[in-house]
This record gives sequence, C-alpha cells and structure tokens, in this order.
Amino acid sequence: MKINFMKIYQKPCVWIMMATVLVFAGLKAAAQLPPDFPNLTITACDTNAVGDGYLFAEVTDTTPNGGYYVMILKNDGTPVWYQNVATNNYDFKLLPSGLLHYAPFLHTHSWTGGGDCTHQILDDNYNPAETITAGNGYVADAHDFQLLPNGHVLLQGYYRTQMDVSKYVAGGYPNAMLAGAVIQELDAQRNVVFQWRSWDHFTLLGYYGPYLTVNPATGKNPVIDAFHLNTVILDADGNLLVSNFGMDVWKINRQTGQIMWRLGGLANQFTFVGENPLQAIGHFSGHTLSRLDNGDIMIYCNADQLATRTSKVYEYKLDETNKIATLVWSYTPPTNYYAWHYGSAQRLPNGNTLIGWGGANIMAGIGGVTNQLIPVCTEVTPAGKVVFQMTFNDARIASYRVYRLPYPPAAQARPATAFELVAGNSYAFGTNGVSLDVVSGGGGYNQATATREPYAPVNPLFNGQAPRLLPARVHMTAASIAALEAQLNFDATAFGFSAPANLTVYYRGQAGQGVFVPLDTQYNPLTKQLQATVAMTAQAGELGEFVFGYPDVTEVAYAPTLAAAENYRGIQPCEVVGPLPALPGTNYAVNQQLPVCLAWSPNGLAGWYQLQIATTADFAAPVVDVPFQTDAFYVWSNALPGTAYYYRVNTSNDGGTSAWSTGLFQTVPPVIAVTAPNGGEAWQRGLNYFVQWKGNTPEPVALDLYKGGVLVKTLATNANTGAYRWSIGFNLATGRDYAIAVRSSTNGTLSDASNLPFSIIDAPSIDTGSVARLAHGSVRFGYTAPGAAAMTVLGSTNLINWEVLQTLSVTSDSGLCTNPVVAGVPNRFYRLRVP
Repeated sequence: MKINFMKIYQKPCVWIMMATVLVFAGLKAAAQLPPDFPNLTITACDTNAVGDGYLFAEVTDTTPNGGYYVMILKNDGTPVWYQNVATNNYDFKLLPSGLLHYAPFLHTHSWTGGGDCTHQILDDNYNPAETITAGNGYVADAHDFQLLPNGHVLLQGYYRTQMDVSKYVAGGYPNAMLAGAVIQELDAQRNVVFQWRSWDHFTLLGYYGPYLTVNPATGKNPVIDAFHLNTVILDADGNLLVSNFGMDVWKINRQTGQIMWRLGGLANQFTFVGENPLQAIGHFSGHTLSRLDNGDIMIYCNADQLATRTSKVYEYKLDETNKIATLVWSYTPPTNYYAWHYGSAQRLPNGNTLIGWGGANIMAGIGGVTNQLIPVCTEVTPAGKVVFQMTFNDARIASYRVYRLPYPPAAQARPATAFELVAGNSYAFGTNGVSLDVVSGGGGYNQATATREPYAPVNPLFNGQAPRLLPARVHMTAASIAALEAQLNFDATAFGFSAPANLTVYYRGQAGQGVFVPLDTQYNPLTKQLQATVAMTAQAGELGEFVFGYPDVTEVAYAPTLAAAENYRGIQPCEVVGPLPALPGTNYAVNQQLPVCLAWSPNGLAGWYQLQIATTADFAAPVVDVPFQTDAFYVWSNALPGTAYYYRVNTSNDGGTSAWSTGLFQTVPPVIAVTAPNGGEAWQRGLNYFVQWKGNTPEPVALDLYKGGVLVKTLATNANTGAYRWSIGFNLATGRDYAIAVRSSTNGTLSDASNLPFSIIDAPSIDTGSVARLAHGSVRFGYTAPGAAAMTVLGSTNLINWEVLQTLSVTSDSGLCTNPVVAGVPNRFYRLRVP
C-alpha cells in the first residue's frame, strides 16, 4: 500500500494529499482505488469545529481518462464507499428514510445543461431498492429529487413546446421550441398526484419577454432555454419552493397550482432590506435553495459564465405577507470563485454552512471562461471562518452538490429496553424520549425495546391523504410479550417537535411494511408529551412502528387545465415534446389515421380523473367514458374520419369532484400545405428565410426547390415541424420563377407546392453615376434589382423618417426612376427595397 507524503504545518491548517491507494471501510483492507478515481486535497483548519457526518459527493464533470463516481468520504478524504456510475450523474445524497439517491443520465440535454435520467434508490447495503421515473409521459430530469418523509416524491422534468417566436422577435423561428418545466409529485404507489407545467401558467411574452429585451439574440435560437429548474422543495406550509436558474425563486400553491410570489430576477415582487435592490435581485439565480429551521431561506448563487461576479451564499428572512426580504447572512469566498454551474449550500446542525462550489470549468457549447481550480466544498462557521475544505486536484473535475450527513443509518439508532412490563405500571426507555403506560398485557419475565431513529419510515402507506410526516420513527420490539395495550408517550422536547399540538401519531404493526393508521393523539402541554393509546400484537417479536405527521394542505378539487389535442407522439425516451394549453373554444385538427392524445394537468392535488368523449356537446351518449383514470392523458385509436368530437375531464380527490373542463378536436385526412413562400415573395440571396408549411404527419418531409418547373435541388429533409430555416446561397441564379415543394418522405402522394412563383433576388441598388436633376427639377436615376418583379422607392429629408414615393415594375432586372419635383424640398435622400 502506498500513502503519499503528509505535511503538517504548525499553523493554522493541516493539508493531506490523497493518493490513489487507500484503506477504507466497506471494502477489502488495503484495496486499491481505481486509476480513474479522482485525487483530492483536504484542508482541515479546525477539526474541533467541523460538523458531524460524512461527505456525500459525486464526480459529475471529469477528465477524458477519469471516471464518474458517487462517493461517501471521511473528513480525511478516505472513502467509506464509492461506486462507478459509468455516466454523468447528479444529486447523490442521503434521503429522509435513510436510503441513498443518485441520478445517472439517460441522455444529456441538447439545448441546456443537465439531462434526462432515472432516479436510483439504494438501500443501506448499497443495493438497488427502486428506480423512479416521471409519469404522464414525461421524463425526469437529474437536477433535483426529493423523497418526502411520507413516501411521496417530488421530481422535475423538461418538455419542449413549439411556438411562433417570429411574432415577437424579428428573425425568430416560427417553429421555435420553448423549453418548459414540469413538476410532479408522485405518491407512494408512484401515481402522479400533482403536476405543474410552466406553459400552463406563463405566456411567452409575460414570462420571457423581459429577458428577450435584455438579450434579444436569445429569441433567434431554434430552442430557447426559458426554464431551468434546479431545486424543488416542499415548504413548511405544504406549498412548493422552486429555484429557476438565472431567473428567480417562486412559491407555488400546491392546493391550486397558482404562483404565490416571485423573488428576485426581473419580475421580483419583494422589497429588499440590508442589500442594494439592484444587486439583490441577482442573488436568486442560484442552484440550491433550502428552507432553514429558523424559517429563513438560503440559496447558493452561482457566478456568471463571463466571470464578472463570484459565487456566493445568501440567507434571507422573508415576510411573505408584505413581500419583504431581509438579508441576514452571506458568505463570500476570500478569492473569487467563478463557479457558474452546479453547487449547493447546507446549514449543518452545529450552525456551520457547508458550501459545494460546483464547477468553474469550460464546457464546450455551454459556457465558462476558465478552468479555475476551486474547492469542491468549504465549511464555514456563522462568522465566516473556514474550518474545512476539500479540492479535486484537477480543475476539470466537479461535483454537482456536496452534503455532510450522518451515516450509516444504523449508527444513528437509539435503542433502549424496559424489563418486566406489567399492567398498571409506567416505563421509560432510557433518554430517547419514549415511555409507555401499560393498560393490559405483559406480566412475567419479558422485555420491550424502543428504538428511536432520525429517519422517516421506509415504504409508508396511508389510507386516504397522506400526512406531512417528520423524519422520525420509533420501532418497538419485544420478547415474551404476546400482546400489549399501552399509552405511548413521546417527549416533544426530546424529539424537537415544532407545534406538537398539531401532530398525530401513526402506527403500523410491522416496521417497513403495511398501512399506517392514525391514533387518537393528545398533547399534554404540562408534560410536553404526545400521547396515544394502541393495542399491539407481537409478530415474531415485532410490536410495530410509530411515526408523526401534520395534516397536509386541504384537498380541493379544481377543474384541470387541458392541453391542446394532438396526435400521439408515442413513448418519448428523452427530450419530450409537449403541447401548449388548449385555447377555449378552439377545435384542434388531428390526423384521422393516427391515435389521438388528450392530455391535461390538475390544478392542485388530484386523486383520479373522469374522461368522456362524445360527438355532441351535451355528452348525452359518450363514445368513451373512463372513470377513475389516474394518468393525466388518454390515447384513443378509434376516432372516426372527418368527425368533430367533444371531450371533457374532471378531477377528484378527498375534497370532492371538480367541474368539467371541455375541449374539441376534429379528425382530418393527412395533409401537407405550403404557406411560405406561396407566391409573390422576393427573397434575397445571402439572407435567411423560413420555408413554412402545415403538416399533420409524423414522418420527416423533403423540401424541393424548383425553377421554371424544373427541380433544382432538394434543400433538406427536415422534421415535420412546419418550418425550415433556409440560407439562400449566391450559387443560385436570381429569377422570378421559383417554387418550393414539400413532400412526405414516406408517402409519395402527400405533397404540396407554392401556389404561385416567388423570386430570388439581389438587393436593389442605385446607379450613382446615373443620378441627374432634370430641367424641370425632377430627379432621375438608374437602378438594378436582379430577380425582382417590382421595386419600391423611399425618400427622406433627414435619414430618419422615410416615406414611400413610388413602386415600379421591373422587367429586365433594371430600369429608370424619375422622382417629380416637390416644392420646398430642395434635397432628398433615396433608398430602394423589394417590393
């Protein structure tokens, strides 16, 4: 075994260089680390002040010969456990249940950072326990994942929606893909019970318009990264907090799906105290957001890609009623760290803050200006003193986030045993905050053990709406006890319960399996104990498991938001394309030869839906009637040709059933129809234009260019998205007899061409040598307009205000223009355009 040299300095820090050979727990003694495992440096400046727990990190960005890893490390850098993931991965961490999570990529996004993934759950022996995916046809994104203590899951994903940006941005794509975000909550059976889609709540101009004003070039991209969610967490009041990278922080009402407020960014609604407002709005373009135990929010704010500001951590106290954000703490590194992606900030139990700095490396096609060597993580005291730091020795290696967490779960358990339990007596289980008063059962030589753990239950199930559980569980076991009825007492101070009077104790007969039932729970403010009586029957020594929960937000059934009806796109394994919300009263045309997809999103929490499809608006005789639909979409293959259909959906939950949301669609034959150029256009060589068409078939289309009825060339084979950006080269001759044909790549009979010819031209120009003033005062000049059928002359006296003077026919690519004299206008400037 080789351990490289350790240098110990007298003050104030100890540096430890970790080599590629170490001994660590969980693997064979003296085992050698893989050659692609990262080398790292640990700086322990004050070991007595460092927080408890191991470091959870990953290798997210690596070198050409480096590996992708998830790892648990001791403070000296020694691995407790690691695993080669074989692909890019995000968000390795310990979950509230004591299980582990990481997100290996299935596909790297083509338009932004991050990637589509499956969320992998490992048990406490590092074995695969569950693979979690998004629902309703969406694919999970790797940026964030939350397993809630009640067994529900919060995850996010992206979908792209086609919009005509040319309406708002000159040169914008008429078929631009706008990236949207989808947030889902999955219950313990992994049904989607909450779904929020960004384009259901925002319009392009209303949301992204201010950013297009700041950076108009963004609006000319074929794919626009409009939403980039990095954190989605359940807030203390049962609603959602969301950090939108480069933009702001939102709060979403989980009961209704509506946005409650926006903090930071160009749409900021808060007044700032303790910081310059112009600077404060940028504090929330961050990567990791958390709600602290003291009620404040903390956010890790990345540097920008141009390295004009350092990465930093901010803590704000929020008055959400009056919309006031007060800066109460921040940390700025002594040397600027230009970490423009990834990163995290975690408040530790001892009051320190662990900062994972993320990456400051150059990523081709995405960003960064320098491969700056920065720490993987830094732990600082409330006063900003650095007490721990870890750095990968290669600036190209980065960790997505870093956490300090207690591990393993078994080591956090606090068991205590009571002996010879008998009816009428009371027993305390050591100092773990649990006691019981025996009502009946027990007697003789026996014993009971109460094990308290700071984790949520594994595989929790509830009848009806699940409560918002705390990460705390108590497991009861027994010897020589067949049955026991007892009042269980849980010390609220020892457990750290907040608002204990609002808590309910839940019980199930076996740890890790079965349905929890609520117990009649009382809080005694004098003894500060939660009290609940339960009859327990021993099963192989098991007496059962207890957990603690608050009521979740009240379920109210709201009518869902329908998406535009469209043909089914099939299973999309990555980069999902989704529809816009349906416009009221719009009859959407769908290809009658293909299955139809009807989709929607609940507004708030949903248990199930009912879907009906009919040919009459009164739904007197539905052709489809599906009750208890749990997916928020339905694929229908039996629609009749040339038929108009009505459909409606309602939402049900424990609060009742909503009103119906109604939509329309019409089945039509397959079609391709060219809309531009469609006759009379004049497109100039050397410039870009969009060939546009309408099509309702899934296969690619070929775009053919004709001149005088003769095929010149095939411009492209393009996805059937309705537009193709064509850069007209100078190798094409000018002319007035061009046409575009768009045809199916698989169906030779399905095609369409421009209704009338269009022109390919060169920019018109004035022959300056021909300019002359005629005897009666008029001005005459010669001009050329290659390929144009008509040319417009504009005039100005100040080069600012221009007016149309005349439009002239062009017969042979050139001509003469005579501009009559105008009284009082001795001088005039001219310019030409086509037409």
